[in-house]
Amino acid sequence: MSKKKRNDQIPTPEQYVNRMLDAIGYKDHIVGKRILENSCGEGNILQAIVKRYIEDAKRTGLTQTEIKKGLECDIIAYEKDRRLVRRCRRNLNKVCREFQINDINWNIKKTDYLKNSKNEKKVDFVIGNPPYVTYHDISVEERKFLKEKYEVCRKGRFDYCYAFIEESICSLKENGKMVYLVPFSIFRNQYADSLRKYILDGIEEIIDLTGIKVFQGITCSVTYFIYKKGTTEDSIHYVKEKDGIDKLIQRDRLAEDGKKWIFHATKSDCQTFGDYFCIHNSIATLYNKAFLFTANQEKDGKLIGEQECIEKAICYPVISTKLKKTEIKEQKLAEKEKRAVQKNYIIFPYKRKNYAIEKYEEEEFRQTYPKAYVHLQKYRDALDKRKKDEHAKWFEYGRSQALKELWSEKLILPMVITQKAKVYRADAETIPCAGYFITKKEGSAYELDDAEKILQSEAFYQYVKNVGTPTTETSYRISVKDIQNYKFK
Repeated sequence: MSKKKRNDQIPTPEQYVNRMLDAIGYKDHIVGKRILENSCGEGNILQAIVKRYIEDAKRTGLTQTEIKKGLECDIIAYEKDRRLVRRCRRNLNKVCREFQINDINWNIKKTDYLKNSKNEKKVDFVIGNPPYVTYHDISVEERKFLKEKYEVCRKGRFDYCYAFIEESICSLKENGKMVYLVPFSIFRNQYADSLRKYILDGIEEIIDLTGIKVFQGITCSVTYFIYKKGTTEDSIHYVKEKDGIDKLIQRDRLAEDGKKWIFHATKSDCQTFGDYFCIHNSIATLYNKAFLFTANQEKDGKLIGEQECIEKAICYPVISTKLKKTEIKEQKLAEKEKRAVQKNYIIFPYKRKNYAIEKYEEEEFRQTYPKAYVHLQKYRDALDKRKKDEHAKWFEYGRSQALKELWSEKLILPMVITQKAKVYRADAETIPCAGYFITKKEGSAYELDDAEKILQSEAFYQYVKNVGTPTTETSYRISVKDIQNYKFK
């Protein structure tokens, strides 16, 4: 796995290199067939390719001179870091010396594959472990280039590897094969929808490695997939190694617009969680440091903390899954030391009239709550620099989401579920600042107690594993829609 931001390389483990080469048939009768590795780093994948090529050439009786010429013509690589290219050449030469082959003029191009592969001849095989770089770590200039050139990068917050996948497919001959080791998130991320559509017609096999630590010391859920240009198969072979799942999935089942690729069937004869409960994103201040504070006493209508003194009338208790864990520890420590417990609060810079929310004019806000105004002024620069809603004032939350839906008893659920959902209860006056919050629908046949049992069940976690985006070996990120769509008995 290469990380473009730090420009370092984490090599693909040898066992997966060999499995990937086997998967595209790069074993026998490969002399004369061109193979491309388009982000080769120090060449750990290329070393396996070179060894296989020489062994196959010797089996067919080629001379040392013929093998040398074949290595120079049939193996193509790209790497824009000159230091890595030098190391790669040394590593490949070391492999060749084991077979008494020397002085190879390696076809390693010291350039950016995405910008300079236009005139490259089509190849029979592509193998790779492209740079894993998220949208936020791509420069503005690079984003513009990728959006203009690549169909899969036109919309939303794409990852850098999406462009590598599209360009690699373009490099293949008809009936050529590609195997790529990529983040599993390409099958689940909202902004990978264009990529999923792009690869759907040619993808033949998916080896799901979620839950397996492929790269030592690196937390990343990965998969490798095999793509054949011009395939006529109706089904896709899916394997999830950790769970022992091995099955065929009809290609057209994955073709629905805007949908994640779900590889496990879910119950279809049950009611959905969203039929009875509302699921919302928590409020988004976009700068919690300004709005959240702790206080351990109340005096003259004000909440007092170590550095804060803010009017109580504009504050509400606040909860998030992270704050809750800290709060539980603080409570135990305070009981042991027999001291007052600090409580977490959030400034709510709006007028609340039952379920309706009205905005303050700035001068009205300053006069009504001078302490809160002065407190927020300390963070004025950071609040102004937020990527907030167009009409949000500097002293308001960055986004207006969920403001009207807050005022009911609720459950708090994290966005990332690890092994079992941790659910917290909050009253109607407590504001959630992270994760999702769940309220009972009017007329629902179920209560929040029922929702809590459903969400903490083993069945729900199994569902999360099936539909969520892996973040670690046992953690999965889920969306509002995922929770809404959960079917239960």
